This record gives sequence, C-alpha cells and structure tokens, in this order.
Amino acid sequence: MSTTVKRTIEIINEISPSFCAAKWYNATIWLGNGRTASCHLPPAHTIPLKEIAVDPSALHNTEFKKQRRKEMLDGVRCKECAYCWTVEDTASPDIHSDRIYKTKIYKENEILQLANIDPTENIDPKTLEISFDNLCNLSCTYCNSEFSTTWSSDIKLNGPYTKLKTSGGGAFQNAGEHALPYGIKNENNPYIEAFFKWFHAGLKDNLQELRITGGEPTRSPWFWKLLDECKDTKFDFAVNSNLIMDQVKLNQLINASKQFKRFDLYTSGEGYGAHGEFIRWGLDYSLWRNNLIQFAKEGQYNLINVMMTISALSIWTVTEFMTDMLELRKQFGGHQFFMGLNLVRFPSFQNLNVLPQHLKQAQADKIEIWLSTAVGLHPAETNQIERIVEYLRTVERSQEDTDSQEDKAKDLKSFTQQYADRKNIALSSVFPTEFIEWFNTI
Repeated sequence: MSTTVKRTIEIINEISPSFCAAKWYNATIWLGNGRTASCHLPPAHTIPLKEIAVDPSALHNTEFKKQRRKEMLDGVRCKECAYCWTVEDTASPDIHSDRIYKTKIYKENEILQLANIDPTENIDPKTLEISFDNLCNLSCTYCNSEFSTTWSSDIKLNGPYTKLKTSGGGAFQNAGEHALPYGIKNENNPYIEAFFKWFHAGLKDNLQELRITGGEPTRSPWFWKLLDECKDTKFDFAVNSNLIMDQVKLNQLINASKQFKRFDLYTSGEGYGAHGEFIRWGLDYSLWRNNLIQFAKEGQYNLINVMMTISALSIWTVTEFMTDMLELRKQFGGHQFFMGLNLVRFPSFQNLNVLPQHLKQAQADKIEIWLSTAVGLHPAETNQIERIVEYLRTVERSQEDTDSQEDKAKDLKSFTQQYADRKNIALSSVFPTEFIEWFNTI
C-alpha cells in the first residue's frame, strides 16, 4: 500500500466510514438531457429545471446529491454507491475501492474541510466531466441509444431487442429519443445555457480539471465552441475520445491538445483485434491503434489513459489487450497509456457474475498468471487488475443486482445473438471455444 493511499484512508476514516470526496468535488453532467452523477459508478439522476433556474451550479449541487452528502457525513452507506461497498466487503485489505482513488486526488486540507461544511451548501467541483450530446460513431455492447446515436440508428432500422427480461433490458428496446429532448442540435437547451452561465460566473476559476465526454465529443459542435471559450483558462483539460476519426479530425484534436498547459487524452479499449471490434462495433482496431500512436507522437499532453470496460463479453482478450498497451508504453515512456479497469454493472446480464464459476475461475487464473510476469505496470493498475481477479473468484452477485441468474444468462444469450446477427458476425469467430460451449447450453 502506497503512503498516499494509506494517508487517504486515514483521512477518510477521520471524517466518516462512508465518506467520499467525489460527492462534493467531482461530477459528471450529461447536458443533453439534464442528468448528473458524482462519479462513473452510481446511476445518474435528473437535474430539476427549477433548481438550475435559481442557481446554475445546481447542475452539480442537486438536492438529491446534497442528501447523499449528508448520509456520508453521518456514516451511512449510500445505496447508489453499492459498487464500492461490494469491493470493500469482499476484497482483501490491500485491494481498494474507487472512493479511495476518487478522494486521493485532492489535497488533504481540501478533503478535511468537507467535514465542517453544511451538506446543503453549494460548492463548485474541482474535477468536472460533461457531455453535450450522444453523437457517436460506435455502438459498444455495454452502451445503448441514450449514449450513442449509432445505437439509436440501429434500433430505428432493425427494431428493438426482444425477449429481454432483466431490469437492464429496457435500454435496448428504445431508440433513445429521451436522450436528446432538445433535438440533435441541442438548441435552446436550458442545461447547456446554465452550464455556460455557471462556467463564466466563476466555475472556470475554481476548476482543477474539465473533462469532456460523449458520445464522441469531437463530433459535437458544442465541444469546439467550448474550446474557443477556454482560452486563457488555467485548469487542466481532458477529453474522452474513441479516436475513430479521419486525418482531418485527428489533426484538429492534436492541435487542441496544444491549447492547454496540461492536456490528458482518455481513450477506450479492452478487447484485442477482431474481438475488440465486436465489443465496440464500428471500431477498427488498427485505425484506433495508429491514431493513438500519431497522437502520442504529435500531441502535447500530460497523460494518455486507456479506459477498459470489463464485462462478461469483453473479458476474453483483456490480457492480450493489456500486453499490447504495455508494448506501446515501452515506446513512449513508462507513465503513458495508463490502464483503468472498470466493471460493467448495468446491464446486469453483462456483469462478470453472469458467467458460471468454472469460466470465472479460468479467467481469474489467466489474468493472475499474466500479472505475475507483466513488466511495467503502475501500482494502481496492479491493484485494479487484482480487484478484477478477486471479483471473478468471490463475487456471486452485486449488491444492487435484483435479477435472477437464470434471467441474466438468458438475456446475455438473447442480446448477444441478436447483436451478432445484426452485424452478420459468427460468435465462434470472436469468442473462445469454452465461452461458446457454455453459451450454447443456455
């Protein structure tokens, strides 16, 4: 355990056993449809229009979130933070939940002062992630039409997915019109209007980092408008991009990286080659890798981060993918291509625990063997990889999961087969034999 992590745990426990600084200092806001969450783990909740009409900072300081802050200060485990509680209750003492890492990025005095702040007080986040819309050129397996226009187009063309019984199945049975209530151009969107008011009223002076996500941000005109308004700002800037773009757009992104004192690129991947292309439909693995290398060579950046989404469908070539990223790290320096491993929890039928125990154990063994020989990993990466291994070995059901194992398995088969049929892909061409043999028994 690093000294910083150890000290963060001590600070957290001084305040409350359920405390996490992200509830105050971090936020993701989907401006296209007015939803927010304190990090990528809890489900998003709606931002009431009446609240931002009074104060645009209510994009972050919702009454709902203020109630969760009070619970944390009182030592109550927020139900929406169930993933962290699952990790803490099942993992070994040396494996840490995300609330440790989410808190660790702030200064000690910044964390401690939250213990004495009225939870109803409005406070500007220090790290903020925003999405203007869901314009996207990929339709990833774990995503849906709310976050991708390509997913939406598929539903409109081929119809909704059928025979899904679990609670997450509904996400694949609509075209996501609710995701853009103000139209694809987001004209007269009160949430976007509130953001720019808040941004110029003082938010931009208090931010440590502003991060833009999507959809695919580079496809949104609002992304480029924001860049124009970020001139002379002092905060760090980051963007989540799938990097599936032509040379003109890639050059624009490379030039944008030179506008800021510190620029971080977050891109996504977890499956290798053809398997990775199936998981993130629309992905060209070679194009993604080549664009990643060109950005690494020509961009002006602090970090390049690779976000890995671990699911029952993506787990099969995770080690091959990580090996490829470590090869790139050798070329560009040991601090680049940092890998972050995040578990899919929604929909529940894609969570790792839908797999039978013998397959989970086999994957845990494979990853553990790979980890024992991997060279060049950062301690935080090792911890996250060990967390996946622990999850595969010990977690049978996530705390928030209310679906039966039978329904989850049937939904996994139904969804995956329909997904493959729409792409005219044979599952045997992208998944290993052991998965196909189990899949065919469902």
